[in-house]
Parts: sequence; structure tokens; C-alpha cells
Amino acid sequence: MSVSRLYKYGLLSILLSISTYTFSQDFSALKDNECYVVLGAFNLEKNAVAFSNSIVPLGYDAQYKYNSDRSLYYVYSFSSKDRESAKKKLFSIRDKHSDMSDSWLYAGNFKGPHITSEEWASMLAGPEKAVIEEAVDNTESVAEKEVVEEPVKEEKAALETGAFRVYLNTVKATNQREISADFKVIDLEREKQLSPIKSHEEVIIKPKNGTNRIKLVSNIFGYKIEELVLDLDEPLIDTDSRVEVKDNTIFIDFELSKYKKGEFAVLWQVFFYRDAAIMKEESVYELNQLLGMMRDDDKMRIKIHGHTNGNSHGKVLHLDLDDKQFFSLNGSHNEDIASAKKLSEYRAYTIQHWLMDQGIAENRMEIVGWGGKKMLQDKHDDKAHQNVRVEIEVLETS
Repeated sequence: MSVSRLYKYGLLSILLSISTYTFSQDFSALKDNECYVVLGAFNLEKNAVAFSNSIVPLGYDAQYKYNSDRSLYYVYSFSSKDRESAKKKLFSIRDKHSDMSDSWLYAGNFKGPHITSEEWASMLAGPEKAVIEEAVDNTESVAEKEVVEEPVKEEKAALETGAFRVYLNTVKATNQREISADFKVIDLEREKQLSPIKSHEEVIIKPKNGTNRIKLVSNIFGYKIEELVLDLDEPLIDTDSRVEVKDNTIFIDFELSKYKKGEFAVLWQVFFYRDAAIMKEESVYELNQLLGMMRDDDKMRIKIHGHTNGNSHGKVLHLDLDDKQFFSLNGSHNEDIASAKKLSEYRAYTIQHWLMDQGIAENRMEIVGWGGKKMLQDKHDDKAHQNVRVEIEVLETS
């Protein structure tokens, strides 16, 4: 499955595709287990509680249980041994709430497998199957605690001097739903960037800069940047409510907010071949973040701004829609003599048509090419590469 297709289905498709577990018992032994309408899965219990509470006004009587097989807290709103009842409830919730469109069914004892792919195929025949396949990203739920099994606390290895264990807890500001994000780690004493880290993982940071002071900077496209300066020796010294120390681990909460109408975001990790409107393969990761942003809000409209370093003319390659080789120079591309302005427009056009190829409607996007009219640096500067960029302007949101 391609990266973009995996992103399209998100957590839903990942969970639905888990059918290769090896268990001593036959799946039929689970037929008598409850079938749960699951609205979200969380690494931390407090996130499951916050997520549940965020939709109490919608009138759902949600509970959560710890799935020891997947080490996640599942928030669910309905359960029944009658699979058909659970299925109807699932589609009812998804029909009423677009931001719960990746809810799924779980049948098991929270220690074993999900419903198999084969059973899903039989359950979701006809038009209801299309609803599953059109699932986007997002989910919600409500609040009554019921944890069947507490997670087993693993004994953590002792930390060497100068090493610190950190856990970054990133959630969406709107509903407290967990979201994965990358973070830059800046050594404040040497003004040097350390190895990047990911949220929702326990990581070890070793500044070795004398003061152990660092800055954490969120890096996820479509969400505003969040920063935190942290003294790892005394993480609570500034009494920042986002910071907590537990079991020799520094936990830090980040609420991430999406861009709003009129705001701009730069696709710094989308790269083009020289003198071409064809992208390099490493661009896929950030393109998928842009795609997720568009799918997360079906009312969002954007303008894609292309920029170049300078205003020279020359031979350029640009996309042939009959071939659609977005990431390879070996395709049947068109070749023209064009201005820098036209090249930047071609690049915006390429991204637009990549998004269209992933299912985003053309009328949700506009494109414009600026050439070198809005450079950030002098074209001969060491940082001149920053001039070659694509910016996303948010024109409309829900």
C-alpha cells in the first residue's frame, strides 16, 4: 500500500487490516465477545479521558478500556454481542458526525485480535462498504471510566549522567485527540540542532552542552508551531503547566492548533528537480501532511503559491497529465522554454494535480506562480535555497 493511500485511510484502515495475528485459538472462539464501536485509541489514559469529556455535549455515554494487546486505551460509545446492532450504531455515528468518520468496530476481549478482514468483507457488503472506504481522519467520544486491565509498568533502564528521558504528548487543541508530530531539538548554548524526536514515544536526550537547556519546536505541516524552552536539570523550575515529571520521565503536553483563514504555511520538505516542476520522492511525507489537512476539513480551500530563486528564463520540464510521473524525471514530461514565473506556476500545478490524484476536488484549490518576485534571501546568499519554496495559503475553513 502506498504512503498516500495508507494516510488516506488512517488509523481505521490500519486497524481493519490487522488480520495476521498468530493465536492458538481460532477466531470463531471470539464470536461471543462484545462488539465495540470504538471512537478513538490513545497512548495515555489522560488523553482518553479528555477526549471523552470533549464530546459529552453530544450526548454519548462513552467508556474506555485498556487494550493490553496493542497498549492503547480504546474509547467506545456502544457495545453489543449483536454484530448487526453494533454495525448500525457505527454507521449512525459516522453519518451524524463527520469528525467521527474513522470510528471502527472491535470484537474481542481487549487482549486479542480485531475483527478479521474476511469478516469485515462479509459485514460491509453493498453501499455501507463505500462509507468505510471513504473514511477520513478524526474521531470523538464520551466519559465513563471502565478499565479492564491496567497497563503493566516496565522497569526502565537507569539513565547515564547527562541523559534525560522525555515524552512529548501532542494532541489536537479542538478535541484532545492524539496526533503524531516531529520536534526539532535546539541546543540553546551552542545554537545547534540536535537529532529530531517524535511525539508519543519515550526518547533519550543528551545535550552535553554544560547547562542542559534546550528548546523544543513542533514540526508538523498544517499546524502552528509550538515552542518550549526547557531546563532538563530542573524541568519544573518555570512552573509551566505543560510539564510534569513522573517515574523519572519528563512529560510535556502540546496542544496543536491548525492554520486559519488568511494564514500561510511553507512546504519546506517538498523538493523539485532543478529546472523542473517534478518533485523528488522525499517530498511524499510532507505532501501527505498537506493531504491530511485537506481531508481533515472538507470545507478547506487553499491557494498554492510557487516561488523560485531569481527570474531567469530557460528550458523546463513540467507535468504531462497523461503520464502523471510526479516524482520521476523518466516520465513523458512536457518541455518548454519558460520564465521563472511560469516554472513556479508549473510547480504549484504539479502539487495541485497530485492532490487531485488523491481525491481532493479541483475547486478547493487555486494556484499562482511568483517566480523570484517574493524572495526571502538574496539569490547569491548561502540561504538562497529558501527562495525555492511552495507556500500554502488557507482561503477558507469550516
